[in-house]
Amino acid sequence: MYQLGKLTRMPMVAGDAVHQSLARYFRLQPAHTADEAEITDYALEILRRKFRESRDGEWRRSASKHAHLAEHHYNEPMMVDRSAVAEYGKGFVDRIRTCVHGFFTAPGLAGVREASPKSYVFVEDDQTAFESFDYQGTKIYGSPDFAYRSDDGVVHLYDWKTGKPSRHDAFQLHVYAVYARQRWDVPLEKFTAYDAYLATGEVKPCGITPDSLAEAEQQIENSIDGMRMLHFDADRSLGDPEDFPRIPLDAPESRACGRCRFRELCGRAEVR
Repeated sequence: MYQLGKLTRMPMVAGDAVHQSLARYFRLQPAHTADEAEITDYALEILRRKFRESRDGEWRRSASKHAHLAEHHYNEPMMVDRSAVAEYGKGFVDRIRTCVHGFFTAPGLAGVREASPKSYVFVEDDQTAFESFDYQGTKIYGSPDFAYRSDDGVVHLYDWKTGKPSRHDAFQLHVYAVYARQRWDVPLEKFTAYDAYLATGEVKPCGITPDSLAEAEQQIENSIDGMRMLHFDADRSLGDPEDFPRIPLDAPESRACGRCRFRELCGRAEVR
């Protein structure tokens, strides 16, 4: 179960490669010396390395240190032969190239690219990827990708998006507003947040108001309450199975099983 919990997929690996490469852009000294080609090559090497780790089974030595792709584990159709693998992988190579190009060319990110390192408030990297903050006694994990403070004292926070827009994107930025208030003592009137959709170059500001932030905080509290209702002490019992009903295979919702890392434990390893 621990190993299955570490499964990832190529879209996640490609997105992580872009995030790591952009963090490198900000961390390199002297600042802003890496060009688009260097950052692209760095991201592609991460993608290829993690694919090899999964293909060669290096995760068996350390599931926490080496990539383990669900596509390999479940022998999904895109892994059946070399031509299928090449076609599948090319899509993610193209995605990385497009996203890095979007970062370097999007007009809405000009201020980010030109910001002085002295103005940086936060840059996500391997050490900060699991940042957390306390919310009413509950630890909430999550850290932004990049934030800097402009001359007027406003903190500008950016979240890199390598996929399509999601209905959850605005809520995520509201959570980061809570994070900024808790961790950096930044009041809402000195905070603004953006979703940067790198594949298209669109940079979308999120209108965060006191009312919308209060609504988001209520969502956080509802989520915490929902998880607490299902919590049980695994050292004492296996929990109540009625609290975790299996989705019938003939139900439309069973499509979710094909994305579940743990589906082999339910005898559904072949579900696509």
